[in-house]
Amino acid sequence: MIYPKLKNTPIKEIIFSISYEEIVDKNCFQKFIDLKEVSARFNDIKPSVILEFTNQGLKQSTDNNNFHLRNKTEVLQLRKGALSYHYLGGYKNYSEILDSIVNLWILFDSVTKDDLTINSVSIRYINVIQIDEDNPPSRLVQLYPKQSSDRNIINFQNSVNFNYSKFPDYNINVVSTKPKQDIVLLDITVSNKLTNPSPFKENEELFDVFKPLQEIKNKVFFDSITAKALIKYI
Repeated sequence: MIYPKLKNTPIKEIIFSISYEEIVDKNCFQKFIDLKEVSARFNDIKPSVILEFTNQGLKQSTDNNNFHLRNKTEVLQLRKGALSYHYLGGYKNYSEILDSIVNLWILFDSVTKDDLTINSVSIRYINVIQIDEDNPPSRLVQLYPKQSSDRNIINFQNSVNFNYSKFPDYNINVVSTKPKQDIVLLDITVSNKLTNPSPFKENEELFDVFKPLQEIKNKVFFDSITAKALIKYI
């Protein structure tokens, strides 16, 4: 389906994730981080921090099996069983985001002992929609509780998990919430658990796995907003 092209979008963060079956040790993570292509791209590389409550109080330690790599607009999270690429600069073309995670994945797979077996992929789009007295949440986003003149909606969180009959193998989760008085978050995740997990020998094979998620994500977004919201961004 062809959807209208938006002049500006409410997208604030985009996350593409790949999950895999094998257990990768911290040495592989370190080899990946030490690659010139990686260290030159991400100027802030840190192991994840673990907070633990003990009898002596709050204890903080680092976890060298999980890493957080960052630059001005990108974050790469490495953890056992998954690699996630975050784009923080608002909207970016789907194919460019896909290129980034596929290229990073190929580099990561190259430092492991065996070819990694991908068992699921997902995309997540976090939208921040501005609201005010004239544009309350339910006049911009298809959500409940519905705004009416006799009540003032202070806060809400609505989560819906479903799939489309046209795409039965793809799981969709949509969360709408009002974290502040002037915004509503519309958080859309589309995932595909592969029925026949396998290593991907060619980049194009991984591209093909991700491509259907784009159409589904677009359908979810336009199904989740009102005509008034569409006019706001078109």
